Amino acid sequence: MTVISLPSRSDFDVVFSSPDAKSSSRDFLVLAKRNSHLCVHRVGFVTSKKKIRRAVDRNRFRRVFREYLRNGFMAPTSDIIIIARQVPDSLHSSQFKEELHQTLTELSKRLGATDAC
Repeated sequence: MTVISLPSRSDFDVVFSSPDAKSSSRDFLVLAKRNSHLCVHRVGFVTSKKKIRRAVDRNRFRRVFREYLRNGFMAPTSDIIIIARQVPDSLHSSQFKEELHQTLTELSKRLGATDAC
């Protein structure tokens, strides 16, 4: 499925104000709002320098999420916001991808059945 960035602050505010589903782990929080008028996942990141100090780690964090959403995320099209809580200990290993898989699987169950897109 195609993944694009959330384009504006107002789109972030809509998801923040009333998310349809939430899922979290020790390292990040994921908020999602169903988006039936588009056939793409739109994703936004909140990764501050205070939480993930090195730019290399912030970029890796975003890249791994986008890759998973493109390849392995089967859920209704939605607007998704990922908020970093701290730098994951296993960011550069496959263990982080397993944690990501568990969290996003839980999120997709909370969002409900898949779309026809």
